[in-house]
Formats: sequence, structure tokens, C-alpha cells
Amino acid sequence: MKVWRTRFVGTAVIAMTLLAACSSGDSSGSANAATGACAPGVTDDSIKAGLLYPDSGVMAAQFTGFRAGVTARFGAENATGGVDGRKIVSGWQDDQSDPSGNLQGARELVAQNAFAVVQYSAVSQQSIDYLDSAGVPVVGVADQPGWGRHQNTFSVTFASQTGQSTTTLGDFVRQQGGTKAALAISFLSETAKLYADGVSASLRHAGIDVVTQDVDATNTADVARKIIASGADTIIAAAPLDLYTGVLDAAVSAGHPFKVAVSVVSYDPRLLAPYGQKLAGSYAQLSFAALERDRPVQRRFLQAMATYSPEISPAGQQSAIDGWLSADLFIRGLKTQQGCPTRDSYIKGLRAVKDYDADGMMVNKINFATDQGKLDLCYDFVRIAKTGDRFEVVSPEPFCGARIETG
Repeated sequence: MKVWRTRFVGTAVIAMTLLAACSSGDSSGSANAATGACAPGVTDDSIKAGLLYPDSGVMAAQFTGFRAGVTARFGAENATGGVDGRKIVSGWQDDQSDPSGNLQGARELVAQNAFAVVQYSAVSQQSIDYLDSAGVPVVGVADQPGWGRHQNTFSVTFASQTGQSTTTLGDFVRQQGGTKAALAISFLSETAKLYADGVSASLRHAGIDVVTQDVDATNTADVARKIIASGADTIIAAAPLDLYTGVLDAAVSAGHPFKVAVSVVSYDPRLLAPYGQKLAGSYAQLSFAALERDRPVQRRFLQAMATYSPEISPAGQQSAIDGWLSADLFIRGLKTQQGCPTRDSYIKGLRAVKDYDADGMMVNKINFATDQGKLDLCYDFVRIAKTGDRFEVVSPEPFCGARIETG
């Protein structure tokens, strides 16, 4: 797969050097559709996708495998001839874990004539507004509620939304015996607060008391002391692993280990060696099917990672899976097109897809005509085995709930 990249180069130079990428030169989807000309980034034999994610900055570590997952999916597709005879080429921009950097990266990708932007970040709020105004499709992982308000945005998962929650997590915790829950949510942002509110609503709906909600949890000793004093028998965490495992350790040392412990960031085989024993018995909540289910599409993912992104080892990192899914969704949109696609026709085509689940790699089937901005109903829960050296699926099928309004 060809890769193109220009890092924060003057937009005038980029625009001139890449002007020949399409015969139209007009970024308006409707204008291109009327003339029959290609959209920017589309030629007879290739189509350009722009990747946007944090390759540096405070949040870069959790996104390490994203570009590798995208590369693997595009590589596998190109090996079969591409889509409608067009190979997928890609370039990327580092948003530096910063909202202004994210916006700048989006502007650079558009200037480089990216047909669409494939994005996974924690700071996309400015870029999604800009890309909507520019008429550029955006596919990837929604990190902001705003993804649900734009017709050009398509996400493989939706975990937080204003005024919404689901019964899924609360019902799961109750099934495992939890009665009093504490939340430890780090990264102080509106999205983090929204996620915490949704989790709290889910737990309370299941009859589980939420005794403490520590948003922007950063100090392990303080968080552990507060949670232990609350009498919580359950912890739900969206926090770095050192904080999470520190709280678990402190609870054991105090003689009050948690009945239920759930983290959204602990499904990563790299974590088993340093953290496995401390995480034994705890759960991870996944919006995709756990690789331990060994489905054919998951075997294809692992083979493609070994072929096109061998530098990522082990391959089953959560961010790499998110990259694969984001690239697969971009490809699914291309397969709705015939002839020379425009950005507008691509958006309309993907919006009409009603049963997307990445060939079974996802646990939710998405209807992009009706599900935009709606929270995921189903999750796969895995447990770290007592030996601390592997993950095991909790139930034969993913755990599903219903949506609830939170006010």
C-alpha cells in the first residue's frame, strides 16, 4: 500500500502539487456528480484516505496500533485488486493529542486532497465541525457526542451521548454480584464527564448504588482511599492501568477486594506480563468481538497484521482492532459506489447501509440510516484468567441491553 504524508507543510504548496489527483479540482460533491468528474483524491486507479490520530502527546500511547490496523486492512483489500479497480493509498497527520492540532491535521489532509478522513482521537471536536463544512466524509471511532450530529460522520462505536445511557453495563455488574459501585474516570473533559454520567445511570437503573464518582482521577493513593472508605464492592474505570491496578492492590491490602472490577482499557495482550496477576479476575468491556472467539474475520485480521504491519506485536491491541474496523468501514462506503464517486455520493451511500458489523468483527449491527448518535447496546465482556496470562470470554454471546433516557 502506498503511503503519502506531508507534515504541516504550507497548504498552497500541497494544493498545487496534488492538483492533478482528480480532473475536477472542485471539492463540491454535488458539482462533481453533475459533471461526472471524480472527487478530490480519486483517479482511475487509486483513491486517497487521510488518517488522523495522536502519534505524539499525552494520549499517544493508547493509539499506538491505530495506523497499523488501518494499514493492514487497506493492504488486504489492495491485495485483491482494491475497490472497483482502485487501490487505496493513505497519508496521515499527527494531531499531537491537542484539539488545535487535530483541526490543523484535518486541514492538511483536505489540502492534500484526501477523499475522506479516517479518524481516531480524543480531541476531534473542532475537526468534525470543519470537515462537515468542507463536505468531507469522516469514518472511525467517535470520541465526541458531536459525531452524532453530522451527516458526514460514521463511527464503528458510540460509547457516550448526551441524555442517553443503556442498561447493558449495569445489568452485567448486577449479574456478577455488584451492589455498590465507584467510578474512576481520568482525563477531565466534557466527554469523560458524559461517559461517567451514562455509566452512573446504567448502574442505578440496575439497582446498584453509585457511592463515589471520581472524574479526573489521577492520584492512586487518594483514589484508593476514597473508594475503599465508600464501601464500594465494584469499580468501573476509564483510567490508566497503573491507577486501576493500584486501586485494586490497595483494596486487597485493606482486606476488601472488589467483587466486580471493569476497565475499558485493559484488553491488550501487552498488559498481561506486567499487570496480569494484579488484573486477574477483572473484566474488560469491548465494543467488538473478543479475539478469543476465533471467528474467520478475526483470523484474517491477525494474518493481515502479520503481513502488512509486523512491527505491531502482539497484533491484538485494542487500537489496532479499532484501526482495522475504521478502515473496513471506509471500504464498505466505497463499495456502495459505482463509477467515479463523489464525497456527497459516498456519504449518501454509506448512510444507506443498514446492517454493518465488519463481517462479524463487531458485536453490534449498525443501521447508519437510523442509529447515528445512538449508544451501542451490546458489548463483549472478557475476564483476565486467574493465572493472569490470558483473557477468557465471559459468556457464549455478547451481553446486550436496552437504551434508557437520562434526562
